[in-house]
Amino acid sequence: MKNKEHSLIASNGTVVTPFRAISDGVVRMCGNRVYAVGDRDTVEIPAGANILDANGGLIVPGFVDLLAHGGGGFGFSDESEDSIVGAEAYFLRHGTTAMLAALHAKPRERLLNDCRLLAAHIRDNPGSIIAGIHLEGPYLNPELCGAMNPDHLWTPSLESFRELADAGEGHIRIMTIAPELPGALDIVREATFRGIVCSIGHSLADYATVQRAIGNGAAHITHIFNAMNPVHHRKPSVVTAALLHDELKIELIADTVHVHPAMMRLLLKIKGPKGVILVTDSIRAGGMHAGETHFSEQPVRSDGERVTLSNGKLAGSVLTLNKAVRNMVRTAETSLTDAVRMATLNPAKVIGCAGGILTSGRTANLVVLDSDFRVTHTVVGGRLAYARESEPDAGKTD
Repeated sequence: MKNKEHSLIASNGTVVTPFRAISDGVVRMCGNRVYAVGDRDTVEIPAGANILDANGGLIVPGFVDLLAHGGGGFGFSDESEDSIVGAEAYFLRHGTTAMLAALHAKPRERLLNDCRLLAAHIRDNPGSIIAGIHLEGPYLNPELCGAMNPDHLWTPSLESFRELADAGEGHIRIMTIAPELPGALDIVREATFRGIVCSIGHSLADYATVQRAIGNGAAHITHIFNAMNPVHHRKPSVVTAALLHDELKIELIADTVHVHPAMMRLLLKIKGPKGVILVTDSIRAGGMHAGETHFSEQPVRSDGERVTLSNGKLAGSVLTLNKAVRNMVRTAETSLTDAVRMATLNPAKVIGCAGGILTSGRTANLVVLDSDFRVTHTVVGGRLAYARESEPDAGKTD
């Protein structure tokens, strides 16, 4: 192994792999990979190494967010390269080292152009943390469209889907779809053949329809409990199918606004930590002061904890994954290792991206958190990409 003496070393903290927690842990990196993980007595720290001091905090794998529309005043649907870059920087500051940029439904040519713009950004920026696109729509049930603009939903057709897939240049990784819509199952099947994970969401599907969707390739659930019918003992639907079928991995918005902590605990008791994936569903209001902004060409208002349409409906979130992990530990009574797993390894497996675990030979993506789960450092590919002390308001960031 060349240039070991120039390794970046993260130390003086608890390393969460996420299969175990190592007190007084050390992560030694070499180039863009993890070289060794262990405690101070078992991992050699060469003289002259570049030390990243965790200051008694947590050293965890970099977060992987599979559903995020924007943050920091920027949105991935803003039709602007500057907004893509700005949103990407926002998530990096909050510990995300790989993510899917989410696009919401729009009129046909504008959504196609959004796909083209993101595909070009991913293609032209190999160091980007954006690993692909999550199309949240446009094939959603208008009766459960949530904060999506119902005027912008599309009628499912293979022709229109193929246009979207071509515009995405192979970078569409997940697509949220309502399988009960006429023609939707044909799209699910074709998308699966193209390597796109089909996620059931914004859906009124009954139990039998979800089973048919699974048979045609559906493998995922978009933000469980939200934009779907609740559990009913005589009319099982998406939620019941999601809880019963291990084939379906479940996204959870763990901000305690979208889902009560008691329901989070119930979800984990049924699905287990392997079946749950923490997502933010953050929109451009994330990280901003309370006030008004917009989503899907509709005015929304944030109070700093929740974002709503004028009618009171939730409109995405202002959540970050470091806060989601904190909420799972402190309000849902989840173990630290399991909470970290749900924000790192589980989502990484869904899209096959680098990182998600700290072990020798894997991509060196990691995050350092303080005692309140605030991000102090983000490392991407063995390179320090963010340090909180360099921020002008470093003492206030969350």
